[in-house]
Amino acid sequence: MLSGSIVRAGQSFSSWIVRRRTWSLTTFLLTAVAVAICAGSRVALDSAGATLSYAPFFPSVLFATLLGGLPAAVFAAWLSATVVLIGFTDRPDHAEAVNLVAFLGASALVIWPANLCRNALLELKRNEHARELLMAELRHRVNNQLALFQSIVRSSLSGEDRDKGEAIALRLDAVARANTLAWSSQRVMTLRMLLEAELQPYRASGAVSLEGTDVPLGPEAGRNLALVFHELATNAVKYGALRGDGGRLEVQLAQDGGRNLVSWRELNPRPVAPPQSEGFGTRMIRASLAAIGGSIEQDFRDEGLLCRIRFEPGM
Repeated sequence: MLSGSIVRAGQSFSSWIVRRRTWSLTTFLLTAVAVAICAGSRVALDSAGATLSYAPFFPSVLFATLLGGLPAAVFAAWLSATVVLIGFTDRPDHAEAVNLVAFLGASALVIWPANLCRNALLELKRNEHARELLMAELRHRVNNQLALFQSIVRSSLSGEDRDKGEAIALRLDAVARANTLAWSSQRVMTLRMLLEAELQPYRASGAVSLEGTDVPLGPEAGRNLALVFHELATNAVKYGALRGDGGRLEVQLAQDGGRNLVSWRELNPRPVAPPQSEGFGTRMIRASLAAIGGSIEQDFRDEGLLCRIRFEPGM
C-alpha cells in the first residue's frame, strides 16, 4: 500500500513537472514565492539566535531546479543571494564574501543532481506518452483484425454451418471485449468488470446477481475467462436460467485455498436435461482454464447447472 502511494505520488509529481517544463513567468513567480518563504524562515532563525546566512535558501534553489530547470535555478540562487546581502547583511565584509561563494558553490552541487533528476522524469514521461500512443494503435489494429475475422467467418459459412459461424464470431467478440477492458484507461481489468460486461444484457431484468470479492486480472486471464463466461452465458440463454421464463443466475466470487473461485449457479423454473456428451464448448472451456492454471466442476442438478471455476491468482 505504501509503495503504491509513493509510486502514484511520483507519477503525479512528474506530471506536474511536465506541465511546468516551459520557462514561463509563472515559474519565476513561484521561485520568488519560494525565496520569500525561505526569507521568512531566515527571519525566524535570526529571532531564535541562529547565524545561518544562506542555509534557509537551499530549499528554494532545489524547488526552482525541479520546477523550471537551470534558468529558474540560477534565478533562485541569484535572488536568494540578493535577499541575504540586502536584507540580512549590515556591512558586507570578507567573511560575508566567503559565505556568498560557499552558498553559490553549494547551490551548484544542489542544482546539478536535481536537474539530472528533472530531465530523467521528463524523459520517462515522454517515453510513457509514446508507449501509450503505441498501445492505442495496437489496440485499434487488434480490434480491427478481430472484426475482420468475424466478418470472414460469418460470410464464409452458410446453410447448416451458419450457426457454427455465428458462434465463432460471438466468441471472437468476447475476446475483443476482454481486450478493450484490459487496454482501457482504467489500466486494471478485474473479474467483476469482465462478468458485468458479459452479463450486462441480462442484469436489467433482475435475472442475474453478482456478489463477492473482486480480484484483478492479467490480460491472459482476461481473454481466457472471457471465452469461458461467454460460453456459459450462451448456454444459459439457450438451455438454462437466462431463457426468459423466470430463471435466475447467481454468480458468487470468493477465495478457495489461495485460488480464485467463481460459483456459477443457475436456478430454472423447471428441470433441465443434462447434455448426453461433452461438446466443443465444454472442451473449449476446459482448455481456456487450463491455459491459466484453472479448472471447472460442472454439476447438472434438477434445478439447474452449478459450476465451480477455480484459477490461480495473479494470472
